[in-house]
Amino acid sequence: MLLSTVGIVLYHTDYSETSLIVKAFTEQYGLRSFIVKGVRKKGSRIKRNIFGPLSMVDLISYGKENSGLHLVKEASCHRQFPGIAGNIGKSSILLFMNELLYRSVHGEMQDKQLFTFIVESLIHLEQAEKDISCIPLLFSIKLTAFLGCRPQNNYSALNEIFDMQEGQFVSSAPQHHHFLRVPLSEKFHDLLSLIDTGHVRLDYLTRSSLVEKMMEYYRLHLPAFGEMKSHQVLSIVLQDSAE
Repeated sequence: MLLSTVGIVLYHTDYSETSLIVKAFTEQYGLRSFIVKGVRKKGSRIKRNIFGPLSMVDLISYGKENSGLHLVKEASCHRQFPGIAGNIGKSSILLFMNELLYRSVHGEMQDKQLFTFIVESLIHLEQAEKDISCIPLLFSIKLTAFLGCRPQNNYSALNEIFDMQEGQFVSSAPQHHHFLRVPLSEKFHDLLSLIDTGHVRLDYLTRSSLVEKMMEYYRLHLPAFGEMKSHQVLSIVLQDSAE
């Protein structure tokens, strides 16, 4: 059975002497694993470089919808993002987005809303002209809505401390240490209030602190999440981006 879909590459690794194993989030079938045979041979009809981080590829593969590994028959570039590839800052953010998605998206069911969100996020990153410093933070918060753990913005004069375990603002510091203190908690509330407008500006220390806290939030709510590895490069981007 031939299956045709558009996929967003989350991971790839060498397999045998000439092949690749590719994990991609597909528009039609959710998260799927593919084997691309012979792609590392010289003169291969399918080019290896189309399977870069968050690359969009057209895939035609053999297999059943629910099978574990699909054999790729044809693969080609679906859409390019030259505005990202040619920019060091944007490329660093792309790698952060890629790792975040790889560690957090595990469902094998179709989710066209999530697929659309990822595509729109890539387009936004490519088209951003000036300040890109808040993009990683905004992306990490918005993604939680598709993972079932979106923070609740119930901030008030009474509830001004964000409890990361509960995912909401509370009136007093909890017994555990997974919470945001004032004033960082207030900054987080401001961010949640403005997140859909795009008009977000935060200083470097606040951005860095909130990114770190969001990674802690992911670890709390997604047990298999693990430790992110792209923080050091991303930290440089956050510092060097225009204020």
